[in-house]
Amino acid sequence: MIRIFVTTLVLGVALLVYLVMNAGPEYQEPPKVTLLEQFVEEGALPDLTELEENEEVEHGIFDLPAEDEVMLEAALKAAGSMPGMDMGSGAGQGEGMAMDGGEQMAAEGGLMFMEDGEYDREIRLDMSEWKFSDMNIKVKKGERIKFTIRNTGEIPHEFMFMTMPAMSAITYRAIRADWSLLEHEALYEQSLVMPDAEFSMVVEIQEAGVWMFMCMLPYHMQMGMMGQMATEGMQMEM
Repeated sequence: MIRIFVTTLVLGVALLVYLVMNAGPEYQEPPKVTLLEQFVEEGALPDLTELEENEEVEHGIFDLPAEDEVMLEAALKAAGSMPGMDMGSGAGQGEGMAMDGGEQMAAEGGLMFMEDGEYDREIRLDMSEWKFSDMNIKVKKGERIKFTIRNTGEIPHEFMFMTMPAMSAITYRAIRADWSLLEHEALYEQSLVMPDAEFSMVVEIQEAGVWMFMCMLPYHMQMGMMGQMATEGMQMEM
Protein backbone atom coordinates (compact mmCIF):
# COMPACT_ATOMS: atom_id res chain seq x y z
CA MET A 1 0.00 0.00 0.00
CA ILE A 2 2.81 2.41 0.91
CA ARG A 3 4.60 1.55 -2.35
CA ILE A 4 1.45 2.37 -4.35
CA PHE A 5 1.03 5.67 -2.46
CA VAL A 6 4.64 6.73 -3.07
CA THR A 7 4.44 5.77 -6.74
CA THR A 8 1.21 7.76 -7.14
CA LEU A 9 2.76 10.77 -5.38
CA VAL A 10 5.84 10.69 -7.60
CA LEU A 11 3.72 10.42 -10.75
CA GLY A 12 1.53 13.28 -9.54
CA VAL A 13 4.50 15.54 -8.88
CA ALA A 14 5.98 14.66 -12.28
CA LEU A 15 2.67 15.46 -13.97
CA LEU A 16 2.46 18.79 -12.13
CA VAL A 17 5.98 19.72 -13.17
CA TYR A 18 5.20 18.80 -16.76
CA LEU A 19 2.06 20.94 -16.78
CA VAL A 20 3.87 23.90 -15.27
CA MET A 21 6.71 23.64 -17.76
CA ASN A 22 4.63 22.99 -20.86
CA ALA A 23 1.09 24.20 -20.32
CA GLY A 24 1.90 27.83 -19.48
CA PRO A 25 1.58 30.80 -21.87
CA GLU A 26 3.84 30.82 -24.89
CA TYR A 27 6.31 33.69 -24.99
CA GLN A 28 7.31 35.23 -28.29
CA GLU A 29 10.56 37.03 -28.91
CA PRO A 30 10.12 40.68 -29.95
CA PRO A 31 10.65 41.26 -33.68
CA LYS A 32 14.13 42.32 -34.76
CA VAL A 33 12.65 45.08 -36.92
CA THR A 34 9.44 47.06 -36.59
CA LEU A 35 6.56 46.54 -39.00
CA LEU A 36 7.25 50.02 -40.35
CA GLU A 37 10.86 49.09 -41.16
CA GLN A 38 9.70 45.79 -42.65
CA PHE A 39 7.18 47.51 -44.92
CA VAL A 40 9.83 49.96 -46.15
CA GLU A 41 12.31 47.13 -46.83
CA GLU A 42 9.65 45.20 -48.76
CA GLY A 43 8.83 48.25 -50.86
CA ALA A 44 5.30 48.58 -49.49
CA LEU A 45 6.09 52.14 -48.36
CA PRO A 46 8.36 54.83 -49.84
CA ASP A 47 11.53 55.96 -48.10
CA LEU A 48 10.02 57.95 -45.25
CA THR A 49 13.04 60.25 -44.94
CA GLU A 50 12.45 61.51 -48.49
CA LEU A 51 8.86 62.63 -47.97
CA GLU A 52 8.39 66.40 -48.12
CA GLU A 53 5.70 68.72 -46.81
CA ASN A 54 3.66 70.87 -49.11
CA GLU A 55 3.81 74.15 -47.21
CA GLU A 56 1.25 75.73 -49.53
CA VAL A 57 -1.50 73.50 -48.15
CA GLU A 58 -0.09 72.99 -44.65
CA HIS A 59 -2.20 75.77 -43.14
CA GLY A 60 -5.49 77.37 -44.01
CA ILE A 61 -7.42 74.10 -44.24
CA PHE A 62 -8.66 74.00 -40.67
CA ASP A 63 -10.07 76.88 -38.66
CA LEU A 64 -8.89 78.71 -35.58
CA PRO A 65 -11.77 78.65 -33.09
CA ALA A 66 -13.10 82.07 -32.14
CA GLU A 67 -12.78 81.04 -28.50
CA ASP A 68 -8.99 81.07 -28.91
CA GLU A 69 -8.91 84.87 -28.85
CA VAL A 70 -10.86 85.01 -25.59
CA MET A 71 -8.66 82.38 -23.97
CA LEU A 72 -5.48 84.03 -25.26
CA GLU A 73 -6.49 87.42 -23.88
CA ALA A 74 -7.04 85.85 -20.46
CA ALA A 75 -3.73 83.99 -20.66
CA LEU A 76 -1.82 87.15 -21.61
CA LYS A 77 -3.42 89.05 -18.75
CA ALA A 78 -2.39 86.35 -16.31
CA ALA A 79 1.12 86.14 -17.78
CA GLY A 80 1.55 89.90 -17.63
CA SER A 81 1.74 89.71 -13.85
CA MET A 82 4.75 87.38 -14.03
CA PRO A 83 8.21 88.78 -14.94
CA GLY A 84 9.40 87.68 -18.35
CA MET A 85 6.12 86.01 -19.27
CA ASP A 86 4.35 88.74 -21.24
CA MET A 87 6.08 87.98 -24.53
CA GLY A 88 3.16 88.05 -26.92
CA SER A 89 0.87 85.35 -28.17
CA GLY A 90 3.34 83.38 -30.22
CA ALA A 91 0.85 83.21 -33.07
CA GLY A 92 1.75 83.58 -36.68
CA GLN A 93 4.89 81.69 -37.56
CA GLY A 94 6.96 83.76 -39.90
CA GLU A 95 5.67 87.14 -38.73
CA GLY A 96 8.22 89.84 -37.99
CA MET A 97 10.52 88.75 -40.80
CA ALA A 98 13.86 90.55 -41.01
CA MET A 99 17.15 90.20 -42.86
CA ASP A 100 20.46 89.72 -41.07
CA GLY A 101 23.55 89.09 -43.13
CA GLY A 102 21.46 87.58 -45.88
CA GLU A 103 19.69 85.18 -43.53
CA GLN A 104 15.93 85.21 -43.34
CA MET A 105 14.82 85.45 -39.74
CA ALA A 106 11.53 85.34 -37.85
CA ALA A 107 11.38 87.22 -34.54
CA GLU A 108 8.47 87.00 -32.12
CA GLY A 109 7.68 85.92 -28.59
CA GLY A 110 11.20 86.52 -27.33
CA LEU A 111 12.81 84.16 -29.86
CA MET A 112 14.34 84.61 -33.30
CA PHE A 113 14.49 81.62 -35.64
CA MET A 114 16.95 81.18 -38.52
CA GLU A 115 17.36 78.39 -41.00
CA ASP A 116 21.12 78.45 -40.36
CA GLY A 117 23.91 80.75 -39.29
CA GLU A 118 26.41 81.16 -36.48
CA TYR A 119 25.60 79.73 -33.07
CA ASP A 120 27.10 79.43 -29.57
CA ARG A 121 26.24 75.79 -28.91
CA GLU A 122 24.30 72.89 -30.38
CA ILE A 123 21.55 70.86 -28.75
CA ARG A 124 20.57 67.50 -30.24
CA LEU A 125 17.00 66.66 -29.29
CA ASP A 126 15.49 63.26 -29.98
CA MET A 127 11.73 62.76 -30.07
CA SER A 128 10.04 59.41 -29.67
CA GLU A 129 7.03 57.76 -28.06
CA TRP A 130 6.19 59.61 -25.76
CA LYS A 131 8.99 61.93 -24.78
CA PHE A 132 11.89 64.15 -25.75
CA SER A 133 15.47 63.28 -24.84
CA ASP A 134 15.65 66.53 -22.84
CA MET A 135 12.43 67.79 -21.26
CA ASN A 136 13.96 70.83 -19.51
CA ILE A 137 16.35 72.91 -21.60
CA LYS A 138 18.19 75.77 -19.87
CA VAL A 139 19.19 78.75 -22.01
CA LYS A 140 20.62 82.25 -21.53
CA LYS A 141 19.38 85.54 -22.89
CA GLY A 142 21.38 86.57 -25.93
CA GLU A 143 22.79 83.16 -26.87
CA ARG A 144 22.23 81.44 -30.18
CA ILE A 145 21.52 77.73 -30.14
CA LYS A 146 21.50 75.30 -33.04
CA PHE A 147 18.78 72.71 -32.50
CA THR A 148 19.02 69.41 -34.35
CA ILE A 149 15.80 67.46 -33.81
CA ARG A 150 15.50 63.82 -34.84
CA ASN A 151 12.53 61.47 -34.73
CA THR A 152 13.96 58.29 -33.23
CA GLY A 153 10.49 56.81 -32.72
CA GLU A 154 8.46 54.47 -34.88
CA ILE A 155 5.60 56.80 -35.86
CA PRO A 156 5.35 60.35 -37.27
CA HIS A 157 5.53 63.29 -34.86
CA GLU A 158 5.25 67.06 -34.91
CA PHE A 159 7.54 69.67 -33.36
CA MET A 160 6.71 73.22 -32.36
CA PHE A 161 7.70 76.04 -30.03
CA MET A 162 5.00 78.12 -28.32
CA THR A 163 5.02 80.80 -25.65
CA MET A 164 3.50 79.88 -22.31
CA PRO A 165 0.46 82.19 -22.81
CA ALA A 166 -0.24 80.66 -26.23
CA MET A 167 0.08 77.17 -24.78
CA SER A 168 -2.24 78.04 -21.88
CA ALA A 169 -4.79 79.54 -24.26
CA ILE A 170 -5.43 76.28 -26.13
CA THR A 171 -5.46 73.78 -23.26
CA TYR A 172 -9.28 74.00 -23.21
CA ARG A 173 -9.34 72.25 -26.58
CA ALA A 174 -8.46 68.91 -25.02
CA ILE A 175 -12.10 68.37 -24.11
CA ARG A 176 -13.28 68.92 -27.69
CA ALA A 177 -13.98 65.90 -29.88
CA ASP A 178 -12.57 67.73 -32.92
CA TRP A 179 -9.21 68.51 -31.23
CA SER A 180 -7.20 67.12 -34.14
CA LEU A 181 -9.15 69.19 -36.69
CA LEU A 182 -8.34 72.54 -35.08
CA GLU A 183 -5.57 74.75 -36.43
CA HIS A 184 -2.90 75.98 -34.03
CA GLU A 185 -0.31 78.70 -34.48
CA ALA A 186 3.20 78.61 -33.11
CA LEU A 187 6.50 80.48 -33.07
CA TYR A 188 8.05 77.60 -34.97
CA GLU A 189 6.53 74.45 -36.40
CA GLN A 190 7.52 71.29 -38.26
CA SER A 191 4.13 69.68 -38.70
CA LEU A 192 5.37 66.30 -39.96
CA VAL A 193 8.59 64.63 -38.81
CA MET A 194 8.75 61.05 -40.09
CA PRO A 195 10.69 58.26 -38.32
CA ASP A 196 14.48 58.65 -38.81
CA ALA A 197 14.03 62.15 -40.22
CA GLU A 198 15.81 65.14 -38.69
CA PHE A 199 15.95 68.90 -39.18
CA SER A 200 17.90 71.85 -37.78
CA MET A 201 17.41 75.52 -37.05
CA VAL A 202 19.17 78.24 -35.08
CA VAL A 203 17.33 80.03 -32.27
CA GLU A 204 18.40 83.30 -30.69
CA ILE A 205 17.11 83.87 -27.14
CA GLN A 206 16.16 87.55 -27.22
CA GLU A 207 14.31 87.83 -23.89
CA ALA A 208 14.22 86.09 -20.53
CA GLY A 209 11.28 83.72 -20.35
CA VAL A 210 9.94 80.22 -20.72
CA TRP A 211 8.73 78.48 -23.87
CA MET A 212 7.08 75.13 -24.44
CA PHE A 213 8.01 72.64 -27.13
CA MET A 214 5.71 69.75 -27.93
CA CYS A 215 4.13 67.36 -30.41
CA MET A 216 0.51 68.31 -31.01
CA LEU A 217 -0.55 65.30 -33.02
CA PRO A 218 -3.71 63.94 -31.36
CA TYR A 219 -2.97 62.89 -27.75
CA HIS A 220 0.82 62.87 -28.19
CA MET A 221 1.24 65.87 -25.92
CA GLN A 222 -1.16 64.38 -23.36
CA MET A 223 0.95 61.22 -23.36
CA GLY A 224 4.00 63.22 -22.31
CA MET A 225 5.48 64.87 -25.40
CA MET A 226 5.83 68.37 -23.98
CA GLY A 227 8.96 69.99 -22.57
CA GLN A 228 10.15 73.47 -21.68
CA MET A 229 13.00 75.78 -22.60
CA ALA A 230 13.65 78.49 -20.03
CA THR A 231 16.17 81.08 -18.93
CA GLU A 232 17.55 80.98 -15.40
CA GLY A 233 14.91 81.38 -12.73
CA MET A 234 12.02 80.93 -15.16
CA GLN A 235 11.75 77.13 -15.08
CA MET A 236 8.37 75.77 -14.11
CA GLU A 237 7.41 72.53 -12.40
CA MET A 238 6.49 69.93 -15.03
